[in-house]
Amino acid sequence: MHAIASLVEKDSDFVFDALDNKAKPQDGKSGENAEINGQTTSSKGDGINYRDEPVAFFFVLFGLAFEALVDQSSPASQRLEILQALKKILRPAVSGNAIYQDAVFSETMDTLDRLVLTEGHSVQTVIVETARNLALDHPAAKTVQDRSENLSDDIEQLFELTRSIILVLAGLLPNLSDSNTRMYPNMNSDETLTLIRLALSSLVDVASVFPAIIRHDLHACILHIFSTILATGMCQAEVVPQALPLFRRFMQGMVANSSSSDIFSPSEETVSRQIRGCLTRFLTTLTIAQRRESESSLPCAKNTLLALTVVLTTGSHTIPPNDPLIPRVLNEFLDCLQDVGLAHVAAGCIRSILLSPSPRCATDDVIARHLLPRLIAFLTELPSNLSEPPPMDPEGCRANVAQTLVLFVGHTAAVPKSKLPTVMPMVLSTLLARAARAGRGVYPETAARLLDLAKLDPVLFRSLMATQMSAEQKAFVEEILKSTDKGDAAGTKQAAVAAEEKATPSIALRLDF
Repeated sequence: MHAIASLVEKDSDFVFDALDNKAKPQDGKSGENAEINGQTTSSKGDGINYRDEPVAFFFVLFGLAFEALVDQSSPASQRLEILQALKKILRPAVSGNAIYQDAVFSETMDTLDRLVLTEGHSVQTVIVETARNLALDHPAAKTVQDRSENLSDDIEQLFELTRSIILVLAGLLPNLSDSNTRMYPNMNSDETLTLIRLALSSLVDVASVFPAIIRHDLHACILHIFSTILATGMCQAEVVPQALPLFRRFMQGMVANSSSSDIFSPSEETVSRQIRGCLTRFLTTLTIAQRRESESSLPCAKNTLLALTVVLTTGSHTIPPNDPLIPRVLNEFLDCLQDVGLAHVAAGCIRSILLSPSPRCATDDVIARHLLPRLIAFLTELPSNLSEPPPMDPEGCRANVAQTLVLFVGHTAAVPKSKLPTVMPMVLSTLLARAARAGRGVYPETAARLLDLAKLDPVLFRSLMATQMSAEQKAFVEEILKSTDKGDAAGTKQAAVAAEEKATPSIALRLDF
């Protein structure tokens, strides 16, 4: 059976030709009537035409496979081989739609679900792949717009297939099931990580073809799974880094059909509510992680900042511009700039949010207007309002933020050419104010940022220098730009001193006993 299934997967025409009693043309005769051993055979067998009715051929192999799977005496290695063969024949070219007949489908899913609960990772991997293929090939996933009969049964079957995939995840990840006593496998092993990634990827693939009438239900399930993974301490080291790229792909598919207008359709309103609910749940996870109550708290906080960034950079157009969640999320990023352990991650997230390449919407403009004045206050070490103390920079992120502001000026989607005369002077003044406050230590870095600004629009930069700066400011800019040569010389001297210190012995023997 495994050999025939492999042949069907590789070259189904060859197998069907053999079953149809077709022979290669001999002596110039066509394949319609070939002579074999002195007898003329027709191209069609006397029985079933397997090419036109692959279902009949499918039932032969399916019956053998099903009997072997339900046989409790079959060894585990044999069940794995049977499942691998079954996966190859559960394709439309062989099974047609026979697998989706109620009796056949229900018996198949009952067997697969039992194997998920009793077998190891290798068997579960094949079952996840099989369920994914059956869902992607399901008639309801392809022609739902053209058919209305039996749609409720088809929807139930799709949920059964996704349930099998989720059942695998529930056995691998804590907090996804109701059982508190279950023993979970080592999530740092390659085999477990591969299976988790496969299951999550399969769910994302299936979500892209679900009928619109039930797509939001599946989206809610998948968002719950990703949110649970993000809030689980055991998942922070290995699982969450594997899940975040899949979460981005899921978000892109989820919001692909959403409008960027201010008025949402009922479907778009549902997506918007789900996105905002996801943000709220992530904020709760971040608040708990910032308490630093366990070893996984800091990685959880970092991963949550990344997840919030994914939501804002992919689904900002689904959030109304006046939603109070937006300042809440952005203020968390700004606060994390002053948090030891999170500052560098927060600075990188802010850069991704401001420089998002996706088409701009009204919400993106609100985000930029909220962030820019507060980032300027952070750079210049001035409080954003008089009731707050000056911002701290425990991890030295101001250089990163300064570069982000310069890159934002050159981000044409956010700052079109017509707005450059307004935005560039603001950033230029911020860089100079920071240099004046921080001293010569930041002159070389400030010089690099000034040159980056000049490259964006040399004519405008020269005009600003000539018309909007006093003689003292011009002299200050000249001093900053000249510091690059001095900085290179100082750096060379410092490197030579460090090399000399490294060459001397670092441990001296005590002789004063």
